[in-house]
Amino acid sequence: MGRNRRTEQPQTPRDSHPSSQQGLMDGFLQPLRGAAGGSLGLPPRSPRSPTSMGGCESSTLERISEELRTMAAAMATKADLLTLTTTIQDALRAEMAGIRTEVSAHVGRIQALEHVVETHTVRQTATDTAISRQGELILHMRRHLEDLDNRGRRCNIRIRRIPEPDGGEDVENVLTDLFNTILGADAPQSFDFERAQRALRPWSLEEGPRDVICYLHAFPIKDKIMRKAREQPTLPFRGNPVSLYNDLSPLTLEARRALRPVTAVLSKNNITYKWGFPFALLARHNGTWKAARWPEDIPRFLEELNLPPTSITNWVLAASPTQTSDREEHLPAGHS
Repeated sequence: MGRNRRTEQPQTPRDSHPSSQQGLMDGFLQPLRGAAGGSLGLPPRSPRSPTSMGGCESSTLERISEELRTMAAAMATKADLLTLTTTIQDALRAEMAGIRTEVSAHVGRIQALEHVVETHTVRQTATDTAISRQGELILHMRRHLEDLDNRGRRCNIRIRRIPEPDGGEDVENVLTDLFNTILGADAPQSFDFERAQRALRPWSLEEGPRDVICYLHAFPIKDKIMRKAREQPTLPFRGNPVSLYNDLSPLTLEARRALRPVTAVLSKNNITYKWGFPFALLARHNGTWKAARWPEDIPRFLEELNLPPTSITNWVLAASPTQTSDREEHLPAGHS
């Protein structure tokens, strides 16, 4: 049995019915129309032959190559980058040089100012030290002048509440009668007055009679009168109780007024005290005398006497009186 052979049909050429196939595809290959019914404005494409396509690709490649060569030529080279870097560095160096110059100038000025400040600081320290030293010297000078003033008043006696007549008066005769009354049989035949006068202030009815101040040549007589006067704080004389005081410097009176709280505490605790010259507050404790001469000494002074702290006015910083006041504190009996 032999294999069945397929009967080969004769091939019909593709273009055997070109008209019928073309007519069938015409409905699908119509050109697109625009909104107005026309075409989209695209140019008709002409059939390209292999030769024309090869030429187009070649021209495109040439054009791209030319553009690449142009771009490559426009790109910065290493030399350009080096030149740009050098230019930037030079500009920065110039700017930094200017800044360094300004900084150096400022550093120099700052160093000069620091030197001036150090110099002024040294001078200011020396000035402060000198002022502090001068302050101490002024205080000691003030104390010395106060002591000299008190020494000059050493023979003075200040008498308060002696009636002042409307007309003139012989002050020495009045004082002679008063001192004879005080001393009694111990009175001398006469008192040698250097001067005797009323206090130099305007007379006022509200303030009462002005104080009488006298200066005796003989200090022993003055001291004897004051000792007798301390035994009687108020002495009746011509119908008035008179009081006698030592005539003291205004600075001393100011300090004594400031120390009144301390003397009040001393009196309250039955501690004997007295005033020293140059100025000092002296208090007797356990057989010894304790002294306070300046405001800074008061805390230590009270502590040594086993007394509580007491606040006082700093009489050194207080305004100094310009003249002797008629209102002097009274010295109790037993105190001087």
